Amino acid sequence: MGKIFSVFIVLIIFLNATIIDEYKNKNYEKICNYQNIIKYKKDENILSIIGDSCIKINSLYLLPYIINYLKHTTIGRKNAIYFLVIYNEKKLLYSFLFDNFDIGSFDFPRTKHILSTVFDAVKNKKYKKIGQIYLIKENNCTVKMYKENDKMIIEKFDGIKTKRYWFR
Repeated sequence: MGKIFSVFIVLIIFLNATIIDEYKNKNYEKICNYQNIIKYKKDENILSIIGDSCIKINSLYLLPYIINYLKHTTIGRKNAIYFLVIYNEKKLLYSFLFDNFDIGSFDFPRTKHILSTVFDAVKNKKYKKIGQIYLIKENNCTVKMYKENDKMIIEKFDGIKTKRYWFR
């Protein structure tokens, strides 16, 4: 489908130790906030860490703020593309689910994020609709997408456990 983009995070000595420590300790909630985006808006390495943290906790609404500042380095621009792909997939899937918007003409590079899996399946009509639930089979997993009030819910079941995501 396309190249898989991965976040290129360069952890160099002069970066803020607090952000790095929080990232290493998987405290993504402490990193992903608007205050950090504004505080580090001139440091594309830290902004990339903030963006990746936001993706890990599904706080995708902050990605456009980060994308706007990632423009001065090659790594920053690559990360901006990665963040933009995930954000756009979310917005288009939401419109598909709530407004019956046709996403068949959109193409994005494939990422490892659950939204890419669901986006590709919906775009290519590789799902089964049962009532208001969209079922997608991929490898040994079943993915369900459905509405819950104003949220788009995605559940991934691998036979042992279910991981639940929600997006607005």
